[in-house]
Amino acid sequence: MLHDITMSLNGLVLRPLTQADAPSLRSLVDEAMWSGMSTPLPTDDDAMATHVRNLVEQPGALAFAVNLDGRFVGRTTFYDLVPGVRVEIGNTIYARDVWGTRVNPATKLLLFSHAFDELGVTRVALRCDHRNSRSHRAIAGLGARFEGTLRSFRRAADGSVADVDYFSVLHEEWPDVRVGLHRRLSG
Repeated sequence: MLHDITMSLNGLVLRPLTQADAPSLRSLVDEAMWSGMSTPLPTDDDAMATHVRNLVEQPGALAFAVNLDGRFVGRTTFYDLVPGVRVEIGNTIYARDVWGTRVNPATKLLLFSHAFDELGVTRVALRCDHRNSRSHRAIAGLGARFEGTLRSFRRAADGSVADVDYFSVLHEEWPDVRVGLHRRLSG
């Protein structure tokens, strides 16, 4: 859904994702990096524009562009939002050149902070395709607790029915997770 939330931290800015971001998103993704998504890779500009529009207009979702030092480097989303109760973070994809950098921990620090401190949720969940070991390690490295694998949970981009690994951070765990993320960003 449309929103006006902007968050920033040391050159990283999360701002509302817009239709104007579709060409930038299309230029940074490829089939291999998209494989963990639940929809097929949009193959042309019109398809990517439709994909971004659907993401931005999805009820209960807040889609963000991720910019680093003024450059579009990805997107992420809050979805399944129940204010005061829970939210999921997903639809996250970053340019390959920012994998393993401060981008993911800084993005998640901003999102977790907003979820717990502004939305007042008690649970933030994250998930990834069970076959995506890189994303599994990245989510675990944030301090999120692995809850298990949901078998045959959703359709994958390749048309198969995928298992999904689920993680969460609870409100009472958030102070320790926040310290860990700050430590990662300062080291």
